[in-house]
Amino acid sequence: MSYYKFNMTLQIHLLDFKEIPLDVLLSNKFLSNIDKRSFEKFTNIDVKKEKIVSTIFKNKYVGDYYLNDRGKPLSESKYFNISHSYGVIVYVEANNHVGIDIEKIREVDEDLINYISSDVEKSYIKNEKNFYEVWTNKEALSKSIGSGINKKIKDIPGLPLNSVIKYEGKKFVNKTISYLDYIITVSLMGEAQFDLEIIKDLAKSYSYEYKDHHSITKVIIGK
Repeated sequence: MSYYKFNMTLQIHLLDFKEIPLDVLLSNKFLSNIDKRSFEKFTNIDVKKEKIVSTIFKNKYVGDYYLNDRGKPLSESKYFNISHSYGVIVYVEANNHVGIDIEKIREVDEDLINYISSDVEKSYIKNEKNFYEVWTNKEALSKSIGSGINKKIKDIPGLPLNSVIKYEGKKFVNKTISYLDYIITVSLMGEAQFDLEIIKDLAKSYSYEYKDHHSITKVIIGK
């Protein structure tokens, strides 16, 4: 079945929450009291903030969802996926299986490159940016198919970039973009081509004083 018959744009909702205080996040109107109690078990502040923001995004953009046996959030009305890295969270939705991964570009160990990369991928990787391009392609594709990276990671294709990739008898279109010092990849099942558009939530809209929690600024990337 073909879900799209035209070139489309997938919107990536993005929030940089590094500077948003914990108590401000906990006061967000998209959190229930049950949600808030569920965060009490997390003692690491960064991990707690990631869990809070992830829940805010799911409640805000998805609504009703449930967790499968792998703990992956799913909806009966839409396909969506969420990822976060070093204080930035991204969310994407589509009407076919979709995965997204974001990674902050940072120092990478040679052993990790050898562990995750095929020979072709190792030849491509010349710096940290290249590594996270390959990594996010593997991760987004595995999330789109629903398996997660629980198989031999070298067998999950991380190249070519911005192309149709065949994996486990299915086809996926992967698109990779840069955002500041982060790499983001979206993987959509099928062969439909798409552009990416980043919709950036304003961090100040999460403050006590700011009443409009829906305020966003739009950044067009990928066309």
